[in-house]
Order: sequence, then structure tokens, then C-alpha cells
Amino acid sequence: MKLNWGTGIFIFIVFFMGACVAFFIFAQHQDNSLVENDYYAKSLRYEEVLQKMRNAAALHELPVISLNRAALRIQFPSDLRGNHVQGTVNLYRPSDRNLDRTIPLVFDSGMIQQIPASILKKGKYIVKLDWAVSNRSYYFEKEIFAE
Repeated sequence: MKLNWGTGIFIFIVFFMGACVAFFIFAQHQDNSLVENDYYAKSLRYEEVLQKMRNAAALHELPVISLNRAALRIQFPSDLRGNHVQGTVNLYRPSDRNLDRTIPLVFDSGMIQQIPASILKKGKYIVKLDWAVSNRSYYFEKEIFAE
């Protein structure tokens, strides 16, 4: 069977339109949610975050964040020992906001907080520490990779 130009163009257009429809269906099933719902409000408060980061940088030691198979371990600076520290640990998952976790700061006498690694799914997290001591606020963050 011999194809003429008209038949070839018709076949090309049908395949092209089929590919467009398939792409449209594929695109409709993709997650297109924003990384954070209130990103605009957070961007307006970013100067506060910068000041908190400067306060944390002025400490003698920064918090040490480490992850092993059992737990996420956060060790706060020893110069905060004996003070009333309050704040939160935000486990931020950039790829899926359903995996974000916010945990209040509760640590032992050694200024260490342990969070079970079982609550972390495999992938990248940003650990965001936001705490206050004696009316002075601090902020520190570090990327970790859960396995």
C-alpha cells in the first residue's frame, strides 16, 4: 500500500493531537501545590528571621544536628544551660508538605533533644530551629537526608 501526502499529514496530525491530549492528562495529575501556603507573609517577616540568625551566629556554639538510624539528635549550646528555653523544631520537607513536622523543644539536662528517626521518610529535610531565651530569639537551620 502506498501512502500519499494527505494520508501522511493526517496520520501526523492525529499522533500529534494524541500526544497533546496525553500530556494534558499527565499534567492534570501532577501535584502543583506551593511549597508553603503563606510564603508571602513569611517573606514580609524575613527581616525578623535574619535578626534571629544573627543572634544565633553570635553564640559561642551553634546547635549541632546529627541523624543516625535511631534518632535525629539536636544538641543545643552549653551556654544556654540553666536558662528557660522555649521554641520549636520544624522538620521541613521541600518536596511534600504533608511530611512536614513541627515539634516543641523538650530536651534533657545535657541540652539534647532526640526525635525518633521513624517519623522521617526517606529524602531531604531542612531542620529549622526557632527558640527564645530571656526575650532574645534565635534561628538556625540545617539540611539533612533521611535514609
